[in-house]
Amino acid sequence: MKKIAIPFISLLFLTNISFSQDVPTKTKMFGVNPLGLVLNIYSGHYGMITNDGANELNFPFFFWKPADDLTLLGAGAKYRIYKNGDGKGIFYGGTINVMSISWDYEDYFSTETITGVTFTPGVELGYRWSWDNGFTLAPSIGGGYTIGKIEASDGTEAEVGSGGITWSLGIGLAYMF
Repeated sequence: MKKIAIPFISLLFLTNISFSQDVPTKTKMFGVNPLGLVLNIYSGHYGMITNDGANELNFPFFFWKPADDLTLLGAGAKYRIYKNGDGKGIFYGGTINVMSISWDYEDYFSTETITGVTFTPGVELGYRWSWDNGFTLAPSIGGGYTIGKIEASDGTEAEVGSGGITWSLGIGLAYMF
């Protein structure tokens, strides 16, 4: 009887240890900003929660064609710090965005295509809700300063995407896995 009991108890003990370990939480996400669709901005992001929920690295990307003569393509990086340190709740952090702009400018005398790249460092503040099914919602507001001008040869500057103070508003709808 002892010969059967010792291996059986050992097996139960090892099984109990293996099932009692924490299951890794969902730390990666892929999402969209549905608010951008109102302005025909097609945007998304890939992110990951790091440091046991204390921080998030987020990589947004977007395509926007606000007019027939203007196209903006951008990508960036965000570093978010969670106040509670658990990957949800209030977050704040820094951002950097790079935008490639193509503008077909026409005046009375000529037509030219202006292309350029601008950089926008900034800050943001938001709140993340997370559900057990993997969906999260993270509304945020931010501001920044765009470095670089998109300017025609006659000095006319593009109304969108050129230098100056900027702001952002987002609703980060994502699925965590």
